[in-house]
Amino acid sequence: MPPLSSPECTLHGRTQRTTDMNQLASDHRHFPDASFTSLAHIPGKAGIPILGMTPALFRDFYGTINRHHAQFGLVSKIGIGLQKGVLVLGPQNCQQLLLDTERNFSSQMGYRDTAGTWFGGAILSRDFDEHRLHRRVFQTAFKFDAMQGYSEGINTIIRDALASWQGRQQIVFMPFIKELLMNVGARVFYGIDDLGDDAQRFADAFRLILDKGMLSLIRKDVPPLAYHYGQKGRRFVYQYLDSLIEDRRSSEGKDFMSYLVKSTRDDGTYFDNEELIDHLSFLFFAAYDTTSAGLCHLLMHLAANPALQESLRAQSLHLAQAEVTFADVDQLPGIEMAFNEALRLYPSASILLRRSVRPCQIGGVEIPAHTVLFMVPGFNHRMPQYWSDPETFDPDRFSEERQEQRGHKFQFMPFGGGAHKCIGMNFAQMNAKLFMHQLLRQYRIRLKPGYKVRSQILPTPCPPQGLPLLIEAL
Repeated sequence: MPPLSSPECTLHGRTQRTTDMNQLASDHRHFPDASFTSLAHIPGKAGIPILGMTPALFRDFYGTINRHHAQFGLVSKIGIGLQKGVLVLGPQNCQQLLLDTERNFSSQMGYRDTAGTWFGGAILSRDFDEHRLHRRVFQTAFKFDAMQGYSEGINTIIRDALASWQGRQQIVFMPFIKELLMNVGARVFYGIDDLGDDAQRFADAFRLILDKGMLSLIRKDVPPLAYHYGQKGRRFVYQYLDSLIEDRRSSEGKDFMSYLVKSTRDDGTYFDNEELIDHLSFLFFAAYDTTSAGLCHLLMHLAANPALQESLRAQSLHLAQAEVTFADVDQLPGIEMAFNEALRLYPSASILLRRSVRPCQIGGVEIPAHTVLFMVPGFNHRMPQYWSDPETFDPDRFSEERQEQRGHKFQFMPFGGGAHKCIGMNFAQMNAKLFMHQLLRQYRIRLKPGYKVRSQILPTPCPPQGLPLLIEAL
């Protein structure tokens, strides 16, 4: 295995002043992605025409990444889908991209052709000073009082959903948790208490974005292409949220939307509706995606490990509370460690994207301007230099005694890092703890005979068959 390099970003020939850097950061958006021929000096391969390495990644994601690394090193060229660029692996290299002290890596341009298509000017697609301004508007919505209020509403939704398990002996968990989290998102983010009528159409439209649009390869807005149905869903979502903004702005609601739409710019004016909707739809997606993937994989491993399941159950029973709120979740360290371990092995974002603003070096490799850069958090999460027996599900590696995640700041990065670290991280973790606490106190879960513990990583991490579980009421 090649040694871990200490990357440094070298601006060719001179030091840039901050004003020059800001100007360059603005200008770079007008340039197309660097051509694959400009990467001829970098080891690697593009894969098959058009699709690149995508078929191989669908078949065996981490096996393909590991073989690519073994052959070409931590920094190599690669083709993934319609994008061609450079694969950047290892905590030190990821630190350079995510901390970005030289303002040389654009999230907006990295995600332009993927998430940017669907969530426009969301916080993920903002860079530098603009990103900092927009991130500030979320602060009130994630303070303690707001989170405490969210948790009380979420508990009601979880309680009602788990009540539907009574009298049943088995359940397919993935569709169940997706519906539950769709209801959580509608209530917490938008103040919608009942997904009926138009609100149900909203949920269906959002699923079109996730299940059709974001997975489409052919970007033509004509039926019967998946992209068309994704865009159809997006138009409805944006129209529906737009219709709610004035009401939320004039109300005293405690939902996320009510907090956000009252935020103002430095000059006291409100943010544009379209900007607000971009943020609202993306945060909904991020919370929904992270929590559903993390919980599915956590339950898969708990169902396969009765002893671990019982130890977490004992912790929840010891609290002697049927439900916990945001104020209580720190009293569930076992669930937190287990959820972190699920995110270590199966991070919901399998690939993080950036694009270089100027020519630079990463890991000693010369990177042209406007090069798409792919990071794979799960590669860092499985590096034997940092993790003992990294392929094993072992929540105790996050315990106070072991703290394996402390070897490097970017060996564990399920929520990204740096300025773009997921602002909803605490919300996702709270969601998981609230759900697991109620579940463990009410049900015991087992895998169906013959079910294999594994995951399909692309297009989104998911256990096979939607994770069928055998359930037993306690």
